Amino acid sequence: MAKTHSLYVGGVISVSHKNALNKLFEVLEPFLKDMGYELLDVELTSEAGRPILRVTIYKPEGITLDDCVAVDKAIDPVLEELDPIPSSYNLEVSSPGLERTLKRDKEYEVFRGRACRVNLYAPVDGKRTFEGTLVGLGQTADEETVVIRGEHGDIALPRRNVSKVQLVYKERPS
Repeated sequence: MAKTHSLYVGGVISVSHKNALNKLFEVLEPFLKDMGYELLDVELTSEAGRPILRVTIYKPEGITLDDCVAVDKAIDPVLEELDPIPSSYNLEVSSPGLERTLKRDKEYEVFRGRACRVNLYAPVDGKRTFEGTLVGLGQTADEETVVIRGEHGDIALPRRNVSKVQLVYKERPS
């Protein structure tokens, strides 16, 4: 559901815009949790030259169009009141999608048990891509890791070497 609100978007999002988005996330997260949704992301993007404020929500049983409409209507007055940055944008409320790229730490918990692909900056054991089931974030003695369960057990990949973690859609057997 798209509506026009106030927010400035240029070619690059400035630090003040990132701060405004982080503040908006902090305000919307408990509000949406009370409605039964997990707020995954608030991002500012542009499509066909039109600025879009995208709010990504989640619940275990899935997100429907009715959920998106309900959240849009519920956060509209909050956005009007906060008006974090002056200018206009379109509001878009969406589900995370089947093959979402994980962005925030909390997503590693939300999507635990889902099939995923991990891409690395530098190869580990001669590989730059690993696929498996997401276990979550881990910690070794000296670094944070992304842990997936592969064919031969758990694999802990150094987080500083991870370029992307993306969910992989796997059709369930009937």
